[in-house]
Amino acid sequence: MKNILDIKNLNTGYGELQVLKNVTLLLEKGNITILMGPNGAGKSTLLKSIFSLTDYIGGHITFEGEDITNNKAHTLLKKGVAFVSQGKVNFGTLSVRDNILLGAHRVTDKKEVQKRLEKMFLHFPVLKEKQKQYAFSLSGGEQQLLSIARALMSNPKLLLMDEPSLGLAPKLVKEMFEHIKNIRDNFNTTILIVEHNIKSLFDIADTACILVQGEVVVHDVCEKVKNSDIMKKVFVGSLE
Repeated sequence: MKNILDIKNLNTGYGELQVLKNVTLLLEKGNITILMGPNGAGKSTLLKSIFSLTDYIGGHITFEGEDITNNKAHTLLKKGVAFVSQGKVNFGTLSVRDNILLGAHRVTDKKEVQKRLEKMFLHFPVLKEKQKQYAFSLSGGEQQLLSIARALMSNPKLLLMDEPSLGLAPKLVKEMFEHIKNIRDNFNTTILIVEHNIKSLFDIADTACILVQGEVVVHDVCEKVKNSDIMKKVFVGSLE
């Protein structure tokens, strides 16, 4: 299978604080990869670094064979990278429909925009049902779906997701993971996801990567990571 993202010896942080240390990670096209690790391990920072939202220190990021290190966010969107950040990031006083359409603001073909909108409504029927409502009136789970739908309007080849199940009830977490699986299968999108609810996510993901103190300690198929000693150490005790 063809690789879509190649990160080599990436070092980034915030100001004088270095968070990522020589991170190397290879993502195959069409896969769902989970980013795991204890709090403060650098999981969200890695997503932000791919999207050029951190301070660059060193290393390289290649997307579909092209160096995208330090590319601006709007450039990354054009190339096919989208980012769904943590929490409620919708425009509350705009309608659900208008929030979704913002994701295609660079698309000039009105027929293409309408086609994409109809696809969103097909895969997220609750958003179609509530398309005229203000975004702030949606439930937590619906807000997350709205953020995802807006990101998908740009037709991303790579979707970065930062804890999409945060704050959701267990039943909604399961539904969210089904949506994520459907995105991979129906939108031909590679997904890199930070998530704490990893037990159910293992059932739909292809590979998993564990970060500890800003470094990758393992990256393999889910079954091997799930049964590895490092998994037990990180999530049961501390690394020695």
